[in-house]
Amino acid sequence: MKLTKLIFLFILSVVVISCSKDDDNDTSYDYNKDNLTGTYKLISYQSQEVETVNVSGFDVVTTTTSTGDTFDVTAVFASNNTVTLDGSYRVTETVTQGNQSTTDAYIVVLSNETSGYVVNAATTELTIDGSTYKVSNFSSTGFQINLSETTTQPNGDNTVYTEEFVFTKQ
Repeated sequence: MKLTKLIFLFILSVVVISCSKDDDNDTSYDYNKDNLTGTYKLISYQSQEVETVNVSGFDVVTTTTSTGDTFDVTAVFASNNTVTLDGSYRVTETVTQGNQSTTDAYIVVLSNETSGYVVNAATTELTIDGSTYKVSNFSSTGFQINLSETTTQPNGDNTVYTEEFVFTKQ
């Protein structure tokens, strides 16, 4: 009799544990304006610009890579479709052409700068001040946005620009 009870308790505990794990996976946090509204901290910034210019039949490629650090930026996404950025961060920029590169650093200061934003939940995009970012890793604790733009001039010169920001919710 005791063996039957132990087996029953074991099976019951396995079922309970299995059900609770399944329930945890059903929790989702949809990307929409209501869930985006709030205060966030900027925790990461990266960008890259690759410019290809044809000079006398030869392509000259210049790559500019920027990486942010020392973040102290707050972003407030308000329900009235405005985002306000306040604070500062440092950017280290490296420009490479051929086998030569130069590195410089500068501070970005945002003093309660306000822009409009539009949430497009259907395409998981966020448009801020005319630039449309793809939103990823959206959760109750933060999100990431990525921008990718390619510009081609009539003479064939082109520029590919990408940037990424990562925010965590306060």
